[in-house]
Parts: sequence; C-alpha cells; structure tokens
Amino acid sequence: MAKGLAVVFLTAMMLPSALLARSTGAPVFSAGVPTTVDGNGQTCARCHRSFDVNPDRVGYVKVQAFNYKPGEKQNIQVTVYHPEAMRWGFQLTARQASDLTKTAGKFTLDSSYRVLCSDGPGDGRDVTASSPCPAENQEFITHTQPLTLTGANGMKVFSVEWTPPTTDMGDIVLFASGNAANNNSNNQGDRIYNNGPTGFRISAEGGTCPNTARPTLRTAVNAGSRGREVAMNTLIEIYGANFVAAGTTRQARAADLRNGYPKELACVAVEVGGQRIPLTYVQPDQINAQLPTSLASGTVQYRILVNPDRPNQLVSDTGTITAQNYAPAFLTFNGRSIAAANTDATYAADPAVVPGGKVPKPGDIVSLFATGLGPLDPVWQAGESPDKASPVRDRVAVTVGGTTLAAADVLYAGAVPGFISGLYQLNVRLPATLSDGDAPVTMSVGGVTSSSGTTIPVKR
Repeated sequence: MAKGLAVVFLTAMMLPSALLARSTGAPVFSAGVPTTVDGNGQTCARCHRSFDVNPDRVGYVKVQAFNYKPGEKQNIQVTVYHPEAMRWGFQLTARQASDLTKTAGKFTLDSSYRVLCSDGPGDGRDVTASSPCPAENQEFITHTQPLTLTGANGMKVFSVEWTPPTTDMGDIVLFASGNAANNNSNNQGDRIYNNGPTGFRISAEGGTCPNTARPTLRTAVNAGSRGREVAMNTLIEIYGANFVAAGTTRQARAADLRNGYPKELACVAVEVGGQRIPLTYVQPDQINAQLPTSLASGTVQYRILVNPDRPNQLVSDTGTITAQNYAPAFLTFNGRSIAAANTDATYAADPAVVPGGKVPKPGDIVSLFATGLGPLDPVWQAGESPDKASPVRDRVAVTVGGTTLAAADVLYAGAVPGFISGLYQLNVRLPATLSDGDAPVTMSVGGVTSSSGTTIPVKR
C-alpha cells in the first residue's frame, strides 16, 4: 500500500398560525448544547416531536469549519440532509471548550440570518449593531423565513460568517441542531438532527503556513488499483509536486480525528467538485484522501490548495476525475499481493513480501482489504470512522483461483470499524481446491469487476 492510508429549526411555518413566528428562526437554547451546560438546552425536537433526535443513520446535521486564527473571520457551514426533506432551518452556537457556558466569538449580522442573545425573554433577543449580545450571555444564529424554502430537495447548506475571539481561547465547540422537514404545513413528520453531545471542535491555528511554491498536479488515482476508476467514498492518491516542503511527511493522527478525518493537513487542502475532502497523508509529491460520499457519476474537477484560506494561499491548476457508481479495487502490499490478514491477525502474505507474513492454506478464512465498493448500510460519510460492522449495500462476488465463491463463503463485506469509511474488509473462505502459489483474486459489485493481477499466496 502507498503511504498513509460536518440545523435546523423549522417550526412555525409548519405550525398553526399562532406559532408562525417560528419560521423566522428557532428560539434560543435549541442548538443541542447538553442540558447540563445550558440548563434548558434543547433541540428542534422541542416542537417537532414525531421522532427521537437523530432518528436514523440516513439524515444528519453536520458542521464544517477550520481551525481558527484569533480575530480572523471565517465561514461556518451547517449542512442538513435527508433525502425526503423539502424545507429547512437551523440553529448554531459557538462555545469555549474550557467552559461551555461561555460564548466564543461573534456571528456576523446578515439579513439572511437572525443572531439571538439569551438575555432576552422567551425566544431570546435579536442582536443588532447598536445592541450586541453581552459577553456573559450565550449567542445563537438561526435562519430567516426565506431561507427555509431555498436549496435542492434532500439537502440544505447554510453558510454563516463568524469572527473568533481576538485571543487564543483554546478549543472552541460548535453545537448545531437541524430539522429536515417535509413541508406538510404542520410540525408532524419532521426529522430532527443534532451534532451533540460533543459538538464540532476546532482549535486555535498554531503558527502560520509558510509554503511559497505553487502546487502542481500530475494525476489522481484509485488507492487500490492505481487506475483512474473512482467512486463515492473511494480512497485516492493524488500525485504532483510542491504539496509541502521537501522532507515533510504528515499522517493524520489521533488528535486530528476529533471531528473525523481532517480537511486540512500540514497546510494542505483538496477540493473535489468544490468540496473540501478528508485527508489521511501528505508528502511533497503525494496526498492520500477520500472522495465525497455525495460524489455523483461523471467528470468532476479537483484542485490542491496550500496555505488554504490564508493571505498567502496558493492554488494548483484544475484536474479532472471521472467517477462511476462503483470502483472496486484491492489494496495491495506491493501492487500485486493483496493487503490481507489471517484470523490470528498476522499478515496473509509471503514473508518475502511482508516481514512476519504467514501464507494461508486452502480453506482458511482471510480478510481482504479494498476500496470503491459503494454505499454502506448504514451510510457512513467520507471522513467518518464507523464504530460498528456495516455491510456494503450491494452484494460483492469474489473469485479466487478461477472459482467464484459461494455466498456463504463471503462471510462479511463492509466497513472496518475504527478506520476511515472508504476502507472495506472482505472476510472470505479460500477454496479448498487451490493449488500452492499465488492465486488470482477479483471481486465484482454492481456489475463492475476489479482489475486483474491481484493475488493472494496459498500453501498447503
């Protein structure tokens, strides 16, 4: 293998006329801050009670923000998603991680949004330029009525401007609550999502990004096959130059994973179809990353940004990738021998290829690792690490040594719990009839077959 392998509140417009004010924004304390912090902290489910909060793994509310530079404005994105939703809203609040009762920074006043302060009665007080929210009170930002109807069905992205504190306040936590509503003119049947109880945490940006060379692109490939075939959630490798300074290597570490895999690593970011994508590894001529879950089939543009969102930002030329529904590919140790494990956790490999490897026997169960197998059930987003076994949505067929395995011999095909969602594991029983040597292995999903040339060693 190559190196280094995210609020809604839509109430009133859906309520009887006496409560129509809710379409102009959620009342304070609806962002899902834990009740142990805000006392009466709640979510949009205080009015929309058809389902529990976070009722499924299909929809979500997600916050996207970058590590902050004190006093330097940035845009925070709040995405609300459910495939059946048609109307939207949100509430967001920023708190100091060291004391979650304290607001962190200020939201920019904008005619498209309402900024509310907790020092007002009932729904809270509208913040104005002449009457800002006192530092000792909590501040929230929410939608106005026009915004509840805009955006494509299935998803809405709210983008708000936020100014961090002027000094380093340590980590800051962003809490958001959302309602993916059905637009049925009442408050029934709407789904409420919340990113609590831990929220989305960002840190003060340590130091500056000093890169001076403009990045250049060569190609982007499937991390398994090293071919051009890619699909949603696929792990990819991007090759070029001047991604980071010579001699620099940076792999995503545990501290980087508090909100999923980072979308900026070592002062580098990658945009695919205008979206920042999760990164796992960076070196001067290579970036390892994961394509978005929302990636549609067809040709999509991508580019590299170094010193992203800073005055000295440098941007590469634009490249293109062509996505398909599936792009199955085995990860390998050396371009040929499949990255695999025996049931005793040793590498299922020739020790000449991987020190400590142990060649499996015919009939043994082995785990094969891959990417590009399409959606999981439940769906896990790019950059997330599944916390449980989650099978692929569509059946995967595996052929070993010319024998297509019976369905009962593909014991599992799905996510690898604890690892990035683009990494898949296939537990298979090798045919008992295999001869000694390197047995060719392919897999098929959704009518797409992995490339030939990948093998697993077998010895009786």
